[in-house]
Amino acid sequence: MNMGYGTMVAIAAGTCFGVCSAAIAGPVDFVEQTGAVGLSHSHATVTAGPDMEFMGGGGVVADFDRDGDQDLFVIGGSGGIDLLYWNDGNGNFTEGGAAAGVARSHRGSGAAAGDYDNDGDLDIMVTSTGSVATGMLPGQNIFYRNNGDGTFTDVTATAGVATNNPNNGDAFSPAFGDYDLDGDLDLAVAGWLGGNRLYRNNGDGTFTDVTVASIVADMSVVRGFAPQFVDMDGDLYPEILWVSDFFTSKYLVNNGDGTFTDQTVSSGTGLDSNGMGNTFGDLNNDGLLDWYATSRISSAGAGSGNMFYRATGVDHVYEEVSVETGCNFGYWGWGASAIDFDQDGWLDIIATNGFTVENTTDPTVLFINDGTGNFVESAAASGITDTGQGRGLLNVDLENDGDQDVLIFNNRQPMVCLRNDSAGGAAITLEFNTDAVDGLAPDGFGTRVELTAGGMTQVRYLSGGSNYLAQSELSVHFGIGSETEADIDIYYADGSTDSLAGVSSGRYTITARECIADFAPSGNLNFLDVSAFLGLFSSQHPQADLTVDGSFNFLDISAFLSAYGSGCP
Repeated sequence: MNMGYGTMVAIAAGTCFGVCSAAIAGPVDFVEQTGAVGLSHSHATVTAGPDMEFMGGGGVVADFDRDGDQDLFVIGGSGGIDLLYWNDGNGNFTEGGAAAGVARSHRGSGAAAGDYDNDGDLDIMVTSTGSVATGMLPGQNIFYRNNGDGTFTDVTATAGVATNNPNNGDAFSPAFGDYDLDGDLDLAVAGWLGGNRLYRNNGDGTFTDVTVASIVADMSVVRGFAPQFVDMDGDLYPEILWVSDFFTSKYLVNNGDGTFTDQTVSSGTGLDSNGMGNTFGDLNNDGLLDWYATSRISSAGAGSGNMFYRATGVDHVYEEVSVETGCNFGYWGWGASAIDFDQDGWLDIIATNGFTVENTTDPTVLFINDGTGNFVESAAASGITDTGQGRGLLNVDLENDGDQDVLIFNNRQPMVCLRNDSAGGAAITLEFNTDAVDGLAPDGFGTRVELTAGGMTQVRYLSGGSNYLAQSELSVHFGIGSETEADIDIYYADGSTDSLAGVSSGRYTITARECIADFAPSGNLNFLDVSAFLGLFSSQHPQADLTVDGSFNFLDISAFLSAYGSGCP
């Protein structure tokens, strides 16, 4: 299948991975805006000790009403209530959880969003360690189906994901991903007391627990915190990066037949003493995806600190380089994200922290990439002063202004919204609509994107995994510095490709389609496709550049008319 007009173009001669620097990098500047934008949430629990809920506090951003902006579902805790904030399109929020049917009080942990039933709306998986009345008991996870009208229905019993540990209230980060590439979203749920589960989506609204059958490793001894589905070797099938406590993190290689092999030791990973948070990305711009796990380190040096597993170029082999690259010391780490905050073409890392005794006021850390794959801790210099009990963390463009903001979910404390006001370069953000193509998971899960601008190529991969109890927006974001346009190659999870030339800075929704002229994807060509094409052409959307030359002119119109006349296969 070829989506778009023409085939993927090769990367031009002179393109470099990891040796070119971006043309512009302004100062990174965050401004705390929590109350100002209407986010009044404060996580609360009925107990105050270091229990299971002491490790909780998360949420998920997603466009739940499909109006073009990011909404927010947040865990309230046993002393509070789960909330749903609707975005007005300008980054201001109104809470509407009760009307939406998601205002639940329980010992909640984390959340993830994904369209599990392929109906076009993003659903919510919520993990929980128990109820308010009965304490830490199993069977309290909640699965909400999005009804598409601003409301949700609890379908937990039908879905079959209420319990991931039959003996304990043991559910932490959930994560969606299509591990078998059948076009629907499967689910991983981490359990700190061994209740780690992999659920296969049956395609009928239900899931089957395939943990034992699919994972060649004893997951019952894994102190799981945060799983992530990421294709680390380029064979399309995503591995599972399962960050876990007490040296039990797992690097699980997808065999492409529905099973996973534990290659933690041979990969050189699993060195994090207390793995908690999870992020990934091409941190040194060499075209290979790296893995970053948060952990703990004391002022006296106890604990491993955060681990940077840098890809070596040999499939599933990494070198741990956190100390020499400047991103090891991060206090007591939890949620983390790798994103290009200053939009200079290099991924930065943010991580939130906190625990007891000497860690009660641990600051959030921000590691700014210096353009070589090394990092400089710059939180205070960038205006980040949060010292709360950070747990979940995510990145999101709240006001659709092109850069990525940060939300931090503090345990038993108010959440924090950090607006990105950095005077950095331009950026391109891509979302995906893959609903029209059989065999592709919705919202572009599993899509790899390569962007080339100013002689430098960057790589991104769209995963719906967990940073730790929290999931960032479902997009890929590229900083392009002072460049005005970029060429983009898209690699979908079914092996098909698309190319976009001369893309200007901005945010775009890329629609995958099997038929070139089917711009209102339905499998049939009619006036709706003509109208959709003309709308994209007039706004200079990159997919309307059917000649893939970076220009919008009569040649594109001619190409559309020719394709339209040929019909769909």
